[in-house]
Amino acid sequence: MQGFKKAFAEQLGLAMPSQEVALERPKDYQKGDLAFPCFKASKSMGMSPQALASSLVSKINIPDATIEAVGPYLNLRLSESIRTKETLSSILGNYPIPSQEKKNASIIVEYSSPNIAKLFTIGHVRSTMLGHALANIYAYEGYDVIRLNHLGDWGTQFGTLLAAYDLWAKDSNPDLKDSFPWAAESTSESITPLHRLLQLYIRFHKKEEQDVSLREMGRAWFKKLESKDPEARRLWKKFRDLSLIEFNRIYDRLGVTFESLEYGEAFYEDQIPDVLNALTSRGLLSEGDGGSKIVDLSDEGFEIPCLIQKGDGTSIYASRDLAAALFRRKKWNYIRCFYVAGSEQNFHFQQVFAILNKLDPWFKDKQTHVPFGLITLPEGKMSTRKGNVIFLEDVLNEARDRIQKIISIKNPTLHNQSAISEMLGVGAVFFANVFNDRNTSITFEWDKILAFEGDTGPYVQYAHARICSIFRRATGSWTEWAIPRVEDFGRLYYESVEVPKKLEGLDHASAQNLIFELNGLELAIKASAISQSPTSLARQLLVISKSFSAFYNDSPILNIDQSESIKQSRLLLCLATARVINQGLRWLGIHAPSEM
Repeated sequence: MQGFKKAFAEQLGLAMPSQEVALERPKDYQKGDLAFPCFKASKSMGMSPQALASSLVSKINIPDATIEAVGPYLNLRLSESIRTKETLSSILGNYPIPSQEKKNASIIVEYSSPNIAKLFTIGHVRSTMLGHALANIYAYEGYDVIRLNHLGDWGTQFGTLLAAYDLWAKDSNPDLKDSFPWAAESTSESITPLHRLLQLYIRFHKKEEQDVSLREMGRAWFKKLESKDPEARRLWKKFRDLSLIEFNRIYDRLGVTFESLEYGEAFYEDQIPDVLNALTSRGLLSEGDGGSKIVDLSDEGFEIPCLIQKGDGTSIYASRDLAAALFRRKKWNYIRCFYVAGSEQNFHFQQVFAILNKLDPWFKDKQTHVPFGLITLPEGKMSTRKGNVIFLEDVLNEARDRIQKIISIKNPTLHNQSAISEMLGVGAVFFANVFNDRNTSITFEWDKILAFEGDTGPYVQYAHARICSIFRRATGSWTEWAIPRVEDFGRLYYESVEVPKKLEGLDHASAQNLIFELNGLELAIKASAISQSPTSLARQLLVISKSFSAFYNDSPILNIDQSESIKQSRLLLCLATARVINQGLRWLGIHAPSEM
């Protein structure tokens, strides 16, 4: 298909030298395999889209392809045999999706970024998995991707935590190994020192509502921390180390990796003076209320100035983000930096990006906030301060256990039930987050997020498992060919399988529709890269899985009464489908089981 796409684009370029050529896919295979929408070009050429499409038909000549005008579109259509041969030959090479040329350019994706001394909640899964999927997608697109975790390991909340520890744990529970007598019994399966740090944090904010003097106590402790007080620094490192133990365990379970966990907010603490100097030298820094330092952005349309330094001399989130951007430019000289963070941070990033543009025009259009809606509880927004959260690990455990109960009933002899249940449970949670538009907030409800019918991760995973079960009943190397040889940041490498010149039993509607949809994955990936959202990829995988189900239901594969040529051809289509589904799921951070 790549050859046809290249030839179509090149000939369109020759026919319209001054016009941009962007190819699309028709809605179904009966309308064609590739389409050129004439709307934009026709407008600049002073003619109707329909007239332009009609005029181009005679100017495009591609062997083995039919060119036709369909309303405002110019479509390229392949015969069933050519479409089948081209598609299977491409997918059954070493890579299910053609490799992209190296761009020799770096992209930064900043994601997950949990706060130290707090447990992962279900809300953290959106940033973590959206960022992980986008990093995989941009790596496939040929970029050198730097995966950064901007850990929240500095800031006023640490003053809060240090004050709480000093009040309620320093003397009675210094190592946080024991339960607090005042803490409510937790429903979480595992109570760790990190969990007890969270209990301290929640208690402090509840008490603070009754005693405002506690707020000043927290600020005083953060001032000590920034002033390099030995005890404050010792406790900060203790809390950070306890947190990283738990974070790394969760990341291992999720299969998520980063360039390093050392580039959190604390890393930029000693770089804040450089930020202040740079802002001052450009005449951007001015004094605000109470001796604070601010940047006036009224010329950019912001009524509220951006706070850079508090009146007591302590740093703030914005100043640390500015320091991070300046550091990253020197270290990686990136072309884009994507910040995968909740939509409630829109204003913050707008101000930070505006300041960066004033500091150095180099930053213009290189910083992009990738916002997403929150995950809320039925009763409202989750809040760590109030304690009304659902811990991510509890969700993953619940999903795993529910699936294991289903498997024990439906397939009690299945081997590795625990591992497969884990794979499906994590897949269900991940797919629910990437399938829904990232700008849409999600209300967390157990029944919806763990449903295993309809538009879900387990449905797509089952399509792969069903194909693998066919291979186990077939003779030959089919099972072996369905297993990737190497994986590199979600990119799967397979053994190449030769496709015979003649393929039979694949010219009927369900087979041709499946082949057409397999070709759609590459464009879905590109759409995901452009939109900074893996939703297009997730939805195309679902379409492919549904198309395979239709093909499976009306196309006997191992029927002893059909010819060997038909059987082999249909097995090849099954193999291509399994490889595409597996590859697509891995880009999303989801594993494809071989049985379930």
